[in-house]
Amino acid sequence: MKKLALYLLAVSTLTFTSCEVEPVGEEGLESVEGKWRKNKKKKKKRKRNRENEECTVSVLPELPAMVNACTTAKGVNANNIYFDLTINDTSLAGDYGAWCVDVDLSLTGNECFDADVYSSYAELPAGAFENPDNFDLINWIINQNYIGMDSSSGETYTFGDVQWAIWELIDNQNCVACAFLGDDWSVTKGQEIVDAALASGEGFEPGEGQLLAVVLIPTNNRQPVFISIPLECESEPKGGCETAFARGNDGNTCFRDEGFSRWGWTIGPLSEGADESYDIYAGAGQCDISKGELVGTVDVSYEDGEVTVVYNIDDAYDVQETHTYAGNEMFPINRRGNYTVAPGKYEIEEDLSGDIYVIAHAVVCSGEGDDDDDEWDED
Repeated sequence: MKKLALYLLAVSTLTFTSCEVEPVGEEGLESVEGKWRKNKKKKKKRKRNRENEECTVSVLPELPAMVNACTTAKGVNANNIYFDLTINDTSLAGDYGAWCVDVDLSLTGNECFDADVYSSYAELPAGAFENPDNFDLINWIINQNYIGMDSSSGETYTFGDVQWAIWELIDNQNCVACAFLGDDWSVTKGQEIVDAALASGEGFEPGEGQLLAVVLIPTNNRQPVFISIPLECESEPKGGCETAFARGNDGNTCFRDEGFSRWGWTIGPLSEGADESYDIYAGAGQCDISKGELVGTVDVSYEDGEVTVVYNIDDAYDVQETHTYAGNEMFPINRRGNYTVAPGKYEIEEDLSGDIYVIAHAVVCSGEGDDDDDEWDED
């Protein structure tokens, strides 16, 4: 049995910096305030049945570490997107449309560069973006096919509206002259896209056939961009990984019953002095444990305002990562003031008192197993 003991009592703070090159303005600062969300590392896959065959779609697909790319057009000269871009090598070789994700840096419409490659759901380099945790909202936007759709303003959405919305969500300020967005974009239409993403895109992950944003960060300090690639459903590989949640013995609540699209459970309320063990299920879609697999237990103790959580994972599984929440609310609250069940938002709050709730999440991978106990302590 693998043991993972967690003592999570502190909240970390990340500081981001940027280099201002292209003109930017103050107009967008007030509307952007409050959209910052702490960066997180994700390792997620989705399963579904297709003609009784299990398959998986991963937002962390295998990608080359670096590519050589060239922009061939920008703005109104590009094909209804901010950049036309060609990747010259690796498995990503080909022609793409690309979006800009940093107004502080520059990139022309005819420029070649080497770039580091990341899934937008991976842990991105610290300081690369002001609001990196909004990439779920960006992925939601690129899957809505806004360009050419009617806006409530009576006009149609253009690539310029989409690009402005991307900057509004990812950067801490927006363009001033906005010279490359064309003549038919507007802040009104861009803000409509932003508002829709904030309302509907929280925690979005593309599924089979949808688009994934892949981030290219030039190694020569030029402007980062992202391209979009379609996700395909592939056969579940041997030794695949699954997301897992602890399920309460009494008073457990399925996320879906509370209006979330993600499955999982919050445990509680637990009173001071609680010391309980709960089953952990992997792959239990829609909170149906008959679809999942029991992979271990989690021990939760709550004493003197402190919460200790120990994950006891069966030896048949390797533990990829864990996330734990404990607080007085049933669910964590993100920086926009909304309840969330995204594991990257989980933390054990300090100086707890009264009744609390706990969410215990793990990513487990089937493996060889061993006879030794693995214990992880985090302060």
